[in-house]
Amino acid sequence: MKWVHSLLLVSGLALAVAMGCARPQKTAMDGGPTLDRAWQNFRLAEYDLADKDFTAILAAAPKGSEDYLRATFGLANVWNLRRPGEDLDKARAYYGQIISEAPAHDLAPWCELALVRLQHVVPVGKDPNYDVVRQGYRDIIARHPGHLAAKEATIYLNATMIATLDEALTRQAVSNLTAFIASGTKEFLGPAYSLLAVSYTTLKQPQLRLESEIKAFENVEIDPANPFNEFAWAYWNIATIAEFEVGDFDLARQYYRKLIQEYPVDIRTFPSQQALARMDAVEQALREGRAYTP
Repeated sequence: MKWVHSLLLVSGLALAVAMGCARPQKTAMDGGPTLDRAWQNFRLAEYDLADKDFTAILAAAPKGSEDYLRATFGLANVWNLRRPGEDLDKARAYYGQIISEAPAHDLAPWCELALVRLQHVVPVGKDPNYDVVRQGYRDIIARHPGHLAAKEATIYLNATMIATLDEALTRQAVSNLTAFIASGTKEFLGPAYSLLAVSYTTLKQPQLRLESEIKAFENVEIDPANPFNEFAWAYWNIATIAEFEVGDFDLARQYYRKLIQEYPVDIRTFPSQQALARMDAVEQALREGRAYTP
């Protein structure tokens, strides 16, 4: 399923969070490598430069120091996520090194999550061992309650359950995600509601699906630096569910109109205008006691 594929390949999410937690780095007086520069090279996909900088920092830093651990984490991610030229054995070794040498450090849960992700996201044509993967996510959740890595693991765990389309597993995921949202978390609410929406599709509960889609949209994380944020598809998705699956024409009109007003040249604008006319005609036919004829 396309939505599962999209969700499960967000392997850079934990990395981005962990990178954001790194302490600010000043530029070296001699122009030498800094963690700031190394991560910037990584973000720009300059993996050879990032590798060189992280390696130099690691060689100069006292073992167990903050720079030592963050440079090790940087190298783990370089070898995990660089394309082409990844070396997953090296990545696993660096992640494992942090876990064994600094199990109480904030990076350790992220390394545990990365190792489970390596078991989960496998090459095309292969299937992960879902029992092992799910247990890995559960272990992270149990060992690090409240940690951001555990919250991300919660999303991945329940996504694997929902992807089966099995009713019992889907209902269990709904229970898990409902409890996750009720816990008061501020993170990953958008993905959690999106998973609930997919769950309610499987369970044939369109009203709950609609409510979850709206909540997912209301909790979408906006990147202020991204000039390409747009919501036309979200408006269209909510409007069509409201119109065709729930029959809530008032809500459908609200989102069709938002699409028309905010995205007048979008490919869905004209169909939205048609939808408004169609719903008016349906309601007119009902008032006149006759069948609607397109």
